[in-house]
Amino acid sequence: MNCRNIVLNYIQNCEKNEPIFIEDIKQYIMQLYEEAEKEKIFNNVKEILNRLNKENIIKTAYKGIYYIPKTNIFGEVPLANSKIIQYKYLVDKFGNIKGYITGANLFNKAGLTTQVPNIIDIATNECKNNNRYENKYLNVIIRKPKIEVNNENYKYLQLIDLVENKDNINIEVDNIDEMIYNFIQENELDFEKVLKYARETNSKAVIEKLVILAR
Repeated sequence: MNCRNIVLNYIQNCEKNEPIFIEDIKQYIMQLYEEAEKEKIFNNVKEILNRLNKENIIKTAYKGIYYIPKTNIFGEVPLANSKIIQYKYLVDKFGNIKGYITGANLFNKAGLTTQVPNIIDIATNECKNNNRYENKYLNVIIRKPKIEVNNENYKYLQLIDLVENKDNINIEVDNIDEMIYNFIQENELDFEKVLKYARETNSKAVIEKLVILAR
């Protein structure tokens, strides 16, 4: 099977109006070729995708991100940025959590502020270095999490962010301890695990807060 057919086979198994990442296609190809052939094959992938784009088989959303267009009675439906953000930064195609929303959006959802920022802050495993940077195309700010994010710990890491408030978000409630306690209860967080992740992230603020809430 040649490279074009392999790429086509991958794309034909994708849902319409779902993001298709070039890196995922490359990983798919890695399973089918010997190590010595991979570099040559990888160099062809972008060219193949560009041709498929010209043939209207796929559309380009952003650099390295494609999708199969879906139509309705009004014409083509553009790929929503929210879907790109979801699969690029928050959850992989197998449903594994790899990031979480933090910053003012998190504080708003927790009822601690009425701020509704235009830019979404995300802590994600996809941030490979310690830099905090803005993706202007998707209107998000990406940062590296304190520890690797997974299905079990992401809510605990959100709790730690709420307590530490390292972004100095303006808290608009007087009963902050009650609101933090409500967040723990609503998300069914275990106090022993809160303490565990507080230690793993060296969060003295969370340990002190637990002492207060336990009284």
